[in-house]
Amino acid sequence: MTPLSHALSRNGNNFDLVRLLAAVAVVYGHSYLLQAPDGTMDWVRNALGFDGFGALGVYAFFLLSGMLVTASFDRQRSVPRFAALRIARLWPAVAGASLVTVFILGPLFTTLPLRDYFASGMTWANLDNFSTIVLKTRWVLPGVFEHNRFPVDVCAPLWTLPVEVRCYLVVLVTGMLGLLSSARGVLLAAVLGCAVFVFRVHLPQLQIGLRDFSETPTGFSFWPVPFFMLGMLLYGWRERIDIGGLTALALVMVFLVFRDTAGAQPLFYLAFVYGVLWVGTTPLLRRFVPRHDYSYGIYLYGFMVQQCVANIAPQLSHATAVLIAAPFILLCAALSWHFVERPVLTLCRRRLARPQTALAAGIATGDSAAH
Repeated sequence: MTPLSHALSRNGNNFDLVRLLAAVAVVYGHSYLLQAPDGTMDWVRNALGFDGFGALGVYAFFLLSGMLVTASFDRQRSVPRFAALRIARLWPAVAGASLVTVFILGPLFTTLPLRDYFASGMTWANLDNFSTIVLKTRWVLPGVFEHNRFPVDVCAPLWTLPVEVRCYLVVLVTGMLGLLSSARGVLLAAVLGCAVFVFRVHLPQLQIGLRDFSETPTGFSFWPVPFFMLGMLLYGWRERIDIGGLTALALVMVFLVFRDTAGAQPLFYLAFVYGVLWVGTTPLLRRFVPRHDYSYGIYLYGFMVQQCVANIAPQLSHATAVLIAAPFILLCAALSWHFVERPVLTLCRRRLARPQTALAAGIATGDSAAH
């Protein structure tokens, strides 16, 4: 058994591997949405009857994010530092991808003359990253992907970013209230987060109403927000949670026994969450943890590249389309990580570390003078 508290320490987990698997699952799930039907189905959705690869990948992302973002605030105990790190993680990759979208993908695939393409206000609206990340604005380019099976939308997974930002705000506010430093406080924070989720806020008009739970994102049986709140809760109770392979296997067996009953879905989610934690903590998989975190880049560029493949060859089978798209997705993700994401994160951390270093030096100097 591996204590969750140990896994949440630095270099004590396989969470980068989980994120990579989740991003690959999202890409694979999207292939069924983008390519013309070829008689095959998402076998996970076919087996479960309620969620497929893409949904499970997003749920895993939100679960890990709930744990790690809550841990980040608990370590930082600083609103400016927390906000700076969250912005550095989300925004630069989106900014880079929007530039690629407008200046490379658009000119290559638009059916309009380039002069008309660049004269359109729709083209330049895609560079408004604030609207993308906060207001749930889609990337749509004039004359691009209009005749695809999934028309117009250049990067559909962007819808999750404003949802993620709102979850960050829950962490920020409850952290400022001092709720993230104890198990009971985190429990209250997660309950407050779920209560906020029940109310649907429409931006920028700030219209507030109760959420209609019968309306879920395409391909999802539920919203990913509760998984984030569960991640918060898991962090708060990390000292009391042990993760073991036998328990994970037992939960899977319980689900299989009751898969044809009314309780199948909650039993599956219980096994799924525990399984994600097991993959993220077991030393058996430590050797497979990637050296670089390409998951965010795969998540952002996967749909774009798949739309390009679908535009050129819509009749390809799902498996063939994924295999063709995979090297281009990996290339884009690697470029994003090495030239955008990691440099910005490194710079941000160095800048944030300087005040502490200067403070420590000042204290040391003062101590020397006192002696």
